[in-house]
Amino acid sequence: MKRSVKIHAAAYTALGLAFAFSAVMWGRCYFRNRSLETAVNNSYDRAFFELTDYVNNIDSLLSKAQLAATPAQLASLSNEIFMQAAEAKSCFGELPQGDINLEGTARFLSQVGDYTYVLSQNMINGAEITDEEYSTLSKLNDYASKLGQGLSDIETRIYSGEIELKTASAEVFTTVLAADQSIFADLENVEHAFDGYPSLIYDGPFSEHIENMESYMLKDMPAISQDEALEAAKEFLGERGERLRFENELSNTAIETYNFSADDRISISVAKRGGYVLSFVDTREVKDYKYDINAASKRAEMFLKSRGIEDMAESYYETKDNVATINFAYNQDGIKCYSDLVKVRVALDNGEILGLESKGYLMNHRRRQIPENVMTPDEARAHVSTHLYVSDVSPVIIPKDSLREVLCYEYKGEYDGKNFLVYINAENGREEDIMILIESETGVLTI
Repeated sequence: MKRSVKIHAAAYTALGLAFAFSAVMWGRCYFRNRSLETAVNNSYDRAFFELTDYVNNIDSLLSKAQLAATPAQLASLSNEIFMQAAEAKSCFGELPQGDINLEGTARFLSQVGDYTYVLSQNMINGAEITDEEYSTLSKLNDYASKLGQGLSDIETRIYSGEIELKTASAEVFTTVLAADQSIFADLENVEHAFDGYPSLIYDGPFSEHIENMESYMLKDMPAISQDEALEAAKEFLGERGERLRFENELSNTAIETYNFSADDRISISVAKRGGYVLSFVDTREVKDYKYDINAASKRAEMFLKSRGIEDMAESYYETKDNVATINFAYNQDGIKCYSDLVKVRVALDNGEILGLESKGYLMNHRRRQIPENVMTPDEARAHVSTHLYVSDVSPVIIPKDSLREVLCYEYKGEYDGKNFLVYINAENGREEDIMILIESETGVLTI
């Protein structure tokens, strides 16, 4: 009997210890989770408060920019706006945004620094800011003020405890006082400040016409069916296309496509307009290296001609895993048009074409009107740094960040043991770009 009591007592003791251990572990997990939740909440608070400060700074800087009378002053202000906008975007990206659409806010933060930078560069290059550009600056200033005021109002409510950035679900912002209220409603009110936000057309990567750009080459082409696209893909690939099957289609993009695949290694995309191949990839492993880059380039050029892509000039290339990727640009009467880009992948074991990417070509290809009464190469060379030892010059058309095109002279030269490409505007002598030319055993690339 005593032995039974002792056994039961031991069992209860063990059970009690187990409960106690579980309680301790639960407590540790609970407080650890609370600690992590608090840390995340604090991170959201910090990001929001910093976002508010950056936007208010942008507001002040835009006011100053409208009074800048010298290129140096506008350049200094635009540089500061650019940095403040970049930091604001970073903070904005840290906030959980749920299902609401804050596109206007994000677009403003992307464009405001870029736009003022472009204005400052134009001013440095001798152009004056137009009345229209001053008007746009004023509108941007107004939007910055509205956004800053909206964020400051939310910040005040956070400080007062009326609302709180909580992460209980990590998906929504909830409020302290009422379940049917949300900070999202406040942010959406701020977003409404961007109703009527102006479309900006300028030489910058966030210019409106890039986002809305359509293909020069395909815009007037007739639409084709899925079956017609399949036949175009099979014709393009030859024997490799016999077992192609439909995968999906891509819509609401600059170039809408039908997409096909075969043998778990081949994929190909065909434009819904015109039936041109946008891209294809054959992932066959290439183990040997028999073709040199000159032979591979000739194979690639012959392939392009056989597919109706002619007058292309090789520009740069890279080799990796026994495959050469060669860039070709359209050559119009001796002028290389870098916007009309096609990339071809060539297997260096047997010269087989393993890939093609033609988006640049399909988006931009057309015959250009070449400006008349431009500088001669010798006249434009006067605008190249005297530090560059020039070895070659050729006429080219280059895309700006905005994808607008500029006729330039491309000067290849050497300085301090490095090779460079300097692009001088053939119409006004402006230095448009400088690139470092990287030449090695594995390729010729630019940075």
